[in-house]
Amino acid sequence: MTVTYFRDFTRDNGLPVTVEYSFSPGSEPDYSPMWGADGGDAAEVEIVDAWPSTPEFEALCQRRYDIKWVLARRSIWQSCALTWLNLRIWFAGRAARLTDAERERMEVWLIEHHEYEPYYPDWEGAP
Repeated sequence: MTVTYFRDFTRDNGLPVTVEYSFSPGSEPDYSPMWGADGGDAAEVEIVDAWPSTPEFEALCQRRYDIKWVLARRSIWQSCALTWLNLRIWFAGRAARLTDAERERMEVWLIEHHEYEPYYPDWEGAP
């Protein structure tokens, strides 16, 4: 299974989005005295998904989570509310779809600034 990472960006229209992406570092170049340097594969980034990074979108997702997972048995009204929330989340997610130019710009930025283990603290100063 491929590891995915998350990064916040701002689209060209000003909407803040969170991007889920996978990163492949490529390979190191090989060196030999006879043939010289044989360049390795370049790093690759693939943006998997993007969604709005706004408090309103987070509130919609939290409401859906509360109805879907917290309540053991749902009534017909709760099922209708869940369907309505799924539809609103889908429409809000459409606003975060990236254009080709935005996707290319973000992928280039991610290749240049990717951190391999962004969630691990620095353990050098630990006792």
